[in-house]
Amino acid sequence: MNIDVRFHGLRGSRPLRRHIARRVLVHLSRFRRELTRVLVRIADVNGPKGGLDKRCLVHVRGPRLGSTIIEEHGSDAYAAIDAAASRTGRALSRHLHRRHTREKTRSKSERRHAWPSNR
Repeated sequence: MNIDVRFHGLRGSRPLRRHIARRVLVHLSRFRRELTRVLVRIADVNGPKGGLDKRCLVHVRGPRLGSTIIEEHGSDAYAAIDAAASRTGRALSRHLHRRHTREKTRSKSERRHAWPSNR
């Protein structure tokens, strides 16, 4: 799993980068076989105005998952990262569960509608 981190409008300190890597690994490590790339973008939306001005966008890709993008806003970068990483983990879990359920249903349906073999 390749994690790419980019900053727009704010400085990426070493502790912030470590926090990003930790949160991504905590929430997405169980999907490491499914993911080929994780892109995390942190931006300061409002500049010095304050408020919910930090945006974290997590973009994950994988052959079976396609592309998923989650965006969260927070009062500081750490809060936005925590929320985005958590939501991304839940979204991937939901996606894989639905896919598994569909495949399971499809295989049952195929067995039910198969022609009897000639004996």
